[in-house]
Amino acid sequence: MLAVLQRTRSAISNIGVRFASTSAQRRVPSPRNKVDSPKAFLEAISKPRRDLVNNSACVSALGEDWDAMFSMNSEKLKGAGVPVKERKYILWALEKYRQGLEPSEFVRSVKKPKKVRGWGPRVQKGYRVRGELRPGEKKI
Repeated sequence: MLAVLQRTRSAISNIGVRFASTSAQRRVPSPRNKVDSPKAFLEAISKPRRDLVNNSACVSALGEDWDAMFSMNSEKLKGAGVPVKERKYILWALEKYRQGLEPSEFVRSVKKPKKVRGWGPRVQKGYRVRGELRPGEKKI
C-alpha cells in the first residue's frame, strides 16, 4: 500500500514538473528577413484595416526587445491597454512566427462589416412574413 502511494505521489509531482518545463522551453526564434524588431513585426502582420503600427498601445506593449516580445502573454497585453481582438491576433501571429512561418504566409485581414439591407428576410428573400407593409416597403 505504501509503495503504491509513493508511486502515485511521484507521478503527480512529475506531471507538475513536465507542464512547468514545457512553458519555460518556448523558444525565441531568431529574426528573419525584414522582420528584425518588434515594430517591424507589427508592420509585417498589419493590414490596411488592422493598423497595429499606429496603435500606440500595441507598440508600447511589445517594446523594443525581441526576446521580451516572445514572452508576451494576454495579461501583459491587457495591462498595456491592447484591445481583445488585437491581443488575440498578436499572440496568434507570434506563435505562427515561432513555428517558422513568414508573416506573408499567415497574415489575415479583418472581416468586412456585414451589410444589412431592409428588414431582413422580409426584403432579402422576396417574401413578406405577415402583417401589413411597413413604411417604405415595396409590395411584392
